[in-house]
Amino acid sequence: MSIKKLSTRLQAVADLVQGDIIADIGSDHAYLPAWLALNNKIKKAYAVDISAACVERIKANLEKFGISRDIIEPVLSDGFAELEHIKLTDIIIAGMGGENIAGIMGGIKNPAGINFILQPNTKTEFLKNYLLNNNYRILDEVRVDEKRRYYNIMRAVYGYILF
Repeated sequence: MSIKKLSTRLQAVADLVQGDIIADIGSDHAYLPAWLALNNKIKKAYAVDISAACVERIKANLEKFGISRDIIEPVLSDGFAELEHIKLTDIIIAGMGGENIAGIMGGIKNPAGINFILQPNTKTEFLKNYLLNNNYRILDEVRVDEKRRYYNIMRAVYGYILF
């Protein structure tokens, strides 16, 4: 079985992925990393969730989609805590409130060189202010309409960009 199409929101998030080793924080069902893997957009993903039930759902979906845990690794973790030792190209935090996303980002010890793809469901301005006040730069921002609800999706990096 495969994932033929992502929702409009998740496709917009997927379109902002820049590298090939990602972490999807709050993965829930792992549809996004599964789609990226099945479409050869990434080499490795960590599907992270704080809920043991969600991690079990991730494992079941990986089996259903025929994806090896060598490619997508389910991780039970509160935010980024279990991934500090891993070199990632992209971190995706989508589908939660802007304050929660900012809290997760505040726990990342070394954000330099990582592409952050952020999609808050609420408190978008709070998240933008957090980014700007903590040395992040928003490089891209898209807004999508899905089922009469608008979502802002940002791509940000830590530090200054030299042109």
